[in-house]
Amino acid sequence: MTRQAGYCCYMRVRIKPEKLAEFIGLVRELRQQVLANEPDTLVFEILQGPQPEELVFFECFTDQAAQQRHQNQPYHAAMSQAGWACLDGDPVIEFMEPAV
Repeated sequence: MTRQAGYCCYMRVRIKPEKLAEFIGLVRELRQQVLANEPDTLVFEILQGPQPEELVFFECFTDQAAQQRHQNQPYHAAMSQAGWACLDGDPVIEFMEPAV
């Protein structure tokens, strides 16, 4: 039986074209860390948006506390600082809970 997500995050970002390869590298490393160290992170997907510089993060956690632990991991904090510098404009971030 799979565990049901109790808290999810959707984030759409636009990356500066000259920073796209750097950002992709940061995200790949982050994904490896998440998969290796966060059993309460149930989904961690990065999807291509309609434009090459647009990426969508879709993350699901067992609960809101798991999302906070994810956000506070040292490797996440290190990636975030470098990642924010790659963004072109503000991200769209939405948090969601199960409807049923």
